Amino acid sequence: MKKKSKNLVGIVSTIALVVLVIVMGLIYTKLGPQGMKGDKSIVVQVITSEDDSQEFKINTDAEFLRQALDEKDLINGSDSDYGFFITGVNGREAEVDNQEWWQVTKNGEYLPYGVNDIAIADGDHYEITLMVGY
Repeated sequence: MKKKSKNLVGIVSTIALVVLVIVMGLIYTKLGPQGMKGDKSIVVQVITSEDDSQEFKINTDAEFLRQALDEKDLINGSDSDYGFFITGVNGREAEVDNQEWWQVTKNGEYLPYGVNDIAIADGDHYEITLMVGY
């Protein structure tokens, strides 16, 4: 009888340990380093013409828009005295000979500063639009 009781205690203990490990794994997945990445969720809409646009949902911990866009390798360009100058978005380069350039807006409203200085918050929606003409 004592042997059955010890076996039962051992089996219950093993099951409890397995359940505890699984629960701790799930908690780590949700709250650990990987789970915490992306406290902010933003949407970036890339508009190349009236008929062509793509939306990108970005989860990030970045403080500024450029950091979030760089994390997704969505933009390229160069730094200047006036900030970061976007020359390409999602693989589409602006053609200087055609007077093309990229404009960044938030909810359709003009932003008077560049991507380096645009602080982001959870739920923000940005548009990066290919403009023609200076």
